Amino acid sequence: MVESIWFVIVLILLAAVSVALVLTLVLHAEAPASGRETRTQYLTPNYSSSAGFRLTAYPDNELVILQRLWLIEESIAALDYSIVPGRYMTLFIAKRGKMRFPDSYYADAFESVEQYDIADVTVTQSQKAGRRAAVYWTRGDFEYLIYSEEPEMNMMNGLAYYFVNNTRAEES
Repeated sequence: MVESIWFVIVLILLAAVSVALVLTLVLHAEAPASGRETRTQYLTPNYSSSAGFRLTAYPDNELVILQRLWLIEESIAALDYSIVPGRYMTLFIAKRGKMRFPDSYYADAFESVEQYDIADVTVTQSQKAGRRAAVYWTRGDFEYLIYSEEPEMNMMNGLAYYFVNNTRAEES
């Protein structure tokens, strides 16, 4: 009689553990994403240990002032710039296929989209007058994007040449 009680107790415990395991797996699988991105600030543009690449050249002078270096979701480099006089933009760099565009970057967000070549690189410039502007290009195994929410008139036209010619990344 005692042996059968222990057998029933063991069966009940196994059933409880099984139910707990199944619930844990189901609830974990259905957990919604937080919607927040992970950003890690860096002191130098060497993302080798996390993302497998580093920047070998990037703009930084008295008019295009580098403010902060980030790594987003361990795959996208983001360099925040202050552009004299008082404008801001971000340079995004990612391995081909890993680029995630900013939330405000979508097809209907721009009034004009044009393509042109800079130093044998095809560049796509998108902008909405007085509002956001973006310049996108690829070189080798990397994608590049400069993006500004409120650029000065024709700011992106001039900066596109400077950034395309002076930004390089390499795998490491």
